[in-house]
Amino acid sequence: MNIDKNKLRYIIAAFLLSLLILMGGQQLFSKFVAYRPLLKTFSQKEYIDQVNIKKQTGSVILEIYLKDVDNLQETYEDIYNTAFGLLKGRPFAVKILNKPDKNLENIYNREVQFIVYEGIKTGEFIKMRSHLDQLEAKYKIDISVFLDAENLYLKIKNDRSVFYKIIKRS
Repeated sequence: MNIDKNKLRYIIAAFLLSLLILMGGQQLFSKFVAYRPLLKTFSQKEYIDQVNIKKQTGSVILEIYLKDVDNLQETYEDIYNTAFGLLKGRPFAVKILNKPDKNLENIYNREVQFIVYEGIKTGEFIKMRSHLDQLEAKYKIDISVFLDAENLYLKIKNDRSVFYKIIKRS
């Protein structure tokens, strides 16, 4: 069976063009139909500074920058429940991202993280709070800690910026 080379080229070109159109359509659908309600909803929340949505191996990643919030735990739960409702069972993750100044980052890296992880490991949260109180006085910062069964929610604040960290307890 002989196939004309020109016909073969047209068939391959048509196949590649169709594949390109389908892939582009999928990207447009994801961006404008599937994720638009997420962007719109989260953009209207007064505590959110910026939201980015990424798709990663069958999962949606919500990258969220927060303004200064009083209760990180309540804020995270609201974000999680809102995303859960809008994504209707699709897998997702929420990442709270920071833009802290170097001073807060250094305080967390040099001292706070060790106290917090020790508190999680030992369960001695009163001792952890006492050590954090000493750091507050030493550096003139505010450290808020909230706990639930799954996470420890940490907020470190000075007069210039805020540092947020959500740490799994298990």
